Amino acid sequence: GSSRCLAPTACTIRWSRRRDRRSPLRSDPDIFVRGRRAGPVNSVLSTARVVRLPALPRRHKYKVLLVLLLVSIVIQTYGLHAGFVGMLSDAFRTVLSVTIFVVVFRGAGERVPAAMLLLATVAIGWARHFTGGSDHDALALAFNVLSPLFLWTAVAVILRDLFRTPEAGTGNVLGAICGYLIAADAWTGINICIFLLAPHSFAFDPGVQEMLGHWHGRLALFCYYSFAQMTTLGYSDITPVRAPATTLSLLVALFGMFYTAIVVSQFVVLAQRASRDSA
Repeated sequence: GSSRCLAPTACTIRWSRRRDRRSPLRSDPDIFVRGRRAGPVNSVLSTARVVRLPALPRRHKYKVLLVLLLVSIVIQTYGLHAGFVGMLSDAFRTVLSVTIFVVVFRGAGERVPAAMLLLATVAIGWARHFTGGSDHDALALAFNVLSPLFLWTAVAVILRDLFRTPEAGTGNVLGAICGYLIAADAWTGINICIFLLAPHSFAFDPGVQEMLGHWHGRLALFCYYSFAQMTTLGYSDITPVRAPATTLSLLVALFGMFYTAIVVSQFVVLAQRASRDSA
């Protein structure tokens, strides 16, 4: 009837296992070695737990993703579309998409639907190289529908993790920046969809019209335009003149303003909470 444990080693292991089930942090190697030593069994469990640790901390993964996003923006703005150079540009974009998948999504519930969207997007993006299809055909429309769906899913997961985190850290800050850049890429695809379906809803300066006839040219032009929309900077080279382009421009501008405001306010709240906890 006594609650006192007569076998300290067994009690320590049972306590550790109960704590491991309750804890959301599954990668803490101290779970099985905290407190007293539990003998060789505990050492084996601790070793197994260390083996399952991720190769890189999350903040380092976001550093890699941020660098790839910035390089992708530079590549896209040049509108490289000639032969082998265009294929290299597509290869880099594929690497970027896979990196977003690996860094942002966790668990089967997130990764399975994200993987389906990613595979479909990559397959369509490369199919045009082997089908001889026009840059204006259904493949371009399908790609610019599926790609934003994948990217918006990533943005939603990044924002969810930001609001669930108990403290502001480097990983969260880098994740928020990556989310902003990924959202701009998603708006790029949506703008291209609007152009393909309703080209007369935009007015273009004659100096940029030649870019509209190529897959990579459109990507470069509307990538630049999406950042101008999100930052509410207007230029006369691309002008929305009627719906749905005008409606989309309003939505993108609102998103850009609210994303910045909400993310900054969340970091302020987390900083204040950390300050109160340390006081």
